[in-house]
Amino acid sequence: MEDIVLIAKVTQSTPNMVEVEYPSVMGVNSVRLPRTMIARFERISGDRVAVLVRTDDSDRGQAVYRNIGVDYKPLHITDEHMQIVSALEYGEPIPAGTAEETTDNAPMWTQPSAQPLVTVVNQDGTEEFHMAEEAFDNMLFSGGRKKLESMNWDFDPVRKPAFVMHEEGEAGSTVARVNDNAGKPVAYHIFNPTYANNARPAGAYLGTFSASYYPMPYRKGFGPVLDMAAEKGWPAQVIAWDEGKRAACFVDVTSNVDWGKASSKLGQRWQTRGFTGEGDYRVGIAIYNSLDGSSSFKVQAVAERLVCANGMVMGQSANLIKLKHTVGTLGNFDFDKMASKIMDVIDAAAQEIIVAETMRDVKVDRNIFEKLMTICERKGLITKPVIKRDDTGNVSAITRGHMWRLLGQGWTNHQEPWVAVDKEDTGSLYHVYNILTGALTHKPTWTDGETTLKGSTLNFSTLTERLGKVHTVLGDITKKAVNGKSIDDQHADVPMFSAILH
Repeated sequence: MEDIVLIAKVTQSTPNMVEVEYPSVMGVNSVRLPRTMIARFERISGDRVAVLVRTDDSDRGQAVYRNIGVDYKPLHITDEHMQIVSALEYGEPIPAGTAEETTDNAPMWTQPSAQPLVTVVNQDGTEEFHMAEEAFDNMLFSGGRKKLESMNWDFDPVRKPAFVMHEEGEAGSTVARVNDNAGKPVAYHIFNPTYANNARPAGAYLGTFSASYYPMPYRKGFGPVLDMAAEKGWPAQVIAWDEGKRAACFVDVTSNVDWGKASSKLGQRWQTRGFTGEGDYRVGIAIYNSLDGSSSFKVQAVAERLVCANGMVMGQSANLIKLKHTVGTLGNFDFDKMASKIMDVIDAAAQEIIVAETMRDVKVDRNIFEKLMTICERKGLITKPVIKRDDTGNVSAITRGHMWRLLGQGWTNHQEPWVAVDKEDTGSLYHVYNILTGALTHKPTWTDGETTLKGSTLNFSTLTERLGKVHTVLGDITKKAVNGKSIDDQHADVPMFSAILH
């Protein structure tokens, strides 16, 4: 079988596979390439990569060859493309002017380490093990969020000036553009054209903004990171939701975490009971962007506890960057340099996980637990149930309060699959941490045999926002406790939740 060169965009990666999208003779084709068949991989200009695919006689190899060598042959029509193809086929350097400058000296396509095993604990207590093929699937798509996902993220948003209708009586009406005193547009509508149909010919409406708003395509921010993930063998994926209004790129960087270095930076006070991080957590980078004005472009650290797939979103110390949607800020930012700086946040993320592990040593009794529930209510993490009283003032019924009920359930039963802490860790801040993150991540159903509450599905933005609040609040408590301020002293003035409830 012959070698095949693809000029493509990376759309996803795992330790064993790279998914790319490229122009073929039959139109745009998407294909998953086993890393064992990739002989050479180079970043080139224009958010693209050049991939030399070397198939074999295996069933998988023949299937890949039929796809990219027969049914969907790559379309190379420019002189630049032909020069790149020739260079890869003959083992020569990419011609000057086509390759992206990079300072990444890490060897490409080294044999990836074994993928982490994800443990799923079922309701009956049995355990299932499977390979974590995609980045953070178990955390992201729990709690009903799978139905929110849209695969349509790689599009060019359309920007149209706003118009208004002017009524002119019997003569009819006219349409006029919304301008400033100089006659320039002051407002623009943003659309996702891939959803265009007869009912909405411009596509899905994303939002209306001033002239200074820069609707950056998701590809510009995510592309360099996806390319970097493909080189290093990191699992990575992009999800979009609300018809492209928002999107996020998740990259699993667990293989590059130096737990010893992170622990040493924290100092000797931080005892982790022999914790090494190996096989306990997945550590990653989340890149968020929007085209509806709901959020800035931001990069922060995330993690997933494997035994229960609870999500973790780190505090401000592990944030890499945050940019506003303006041409001067976002439009001129060097995203290739951002990709190379991702390694800067990994140590901070590891340190925050060690902070979470140290919560095991911060003991919490029932009274403190209720005070923590009060803090959670003040932070918008839980809502109070509805209390109904009879004519004498006695409580006749308690309704709603899904999260409040889950917290009580997780406190009394540490073996709930969405909590999954060891018996020795019950009655600790670590126990509380996993109750909160588990309830937010998985949205488990609560029932007492008579009443059943399912709660509402959190979208991806709300989930990460609330997980970040949990980590910040409990992380600050932990750091103060390690520095000598007891948890009782920290919450001396906080009322118990039962007091504010009644």
